[in-house]
Amino acid sequence: MFRLSRTFEGVRLTALHFRLERRPCFHYTEFMNKRPPAKKPQAKIQTVKKQIPVKKIAPDRIEELVKKHLGNIGEAENAFKSVSALLEKHKTKYPELEQYIEHVSASDRSIQILEDIKDPRRAHYIFKILLTGVQPAYQVAHPGEKDHTNVDRAAWISTFEEALAKAIVQIVLSRQAEQASQAVGSPKE
Repeated sequence: MFRLSRTFEGVRLTALHFRLERRPCFHYTEFMNKRPPAKKPQAKIQTVKKQIPVKKIAPDRIEELVKKHLGNIGEAENAFKSVSALLEKHKTKYPELEQYIEHVSASDRSIQILEDIKDPRRAHYIFKILLTGVQPAYQVAHPGEKDHTNVDRAAWISTFEEALAKAIVQIVLSRQAEQASQAVGSPKE
């Protein structure tokens, strides 16, 4: 005798098979009072077609480059305006600064500052912004140097501020020397 137990849709079936019988006989041994779960509909198999990727239309590269170059030129103009404004601000506070400023040209974007007005060589700093094509070149010539050096925007502004500060220090020192000489030269009461 052969016995087989299986569960089919929530019903436990037991099959006994005798060799004398041609078909197996099934007996219900356990029945659940549930309906068999509904069969899930098989998902429809869709044929997926390969989609050819569509290239996004890139913004016009030329327009980007034009904006970039115009921005660089605008930054150069703003750099010159800011150092010119800084110079004018300090000229009002230190009128003697006029003696140190040899040349300011907005059209050439250049400024020349003397290193020391007492120096007979009249060595000076030259700060210039050149537009070579569409690329600005920030140039600095230090006192005693004939050739200029190209620097970046931040270094150009920093070097200008340093040269202006040195000139102002000389003005402050000369003022202090004048006050000291007047104090010594005036009789005490």
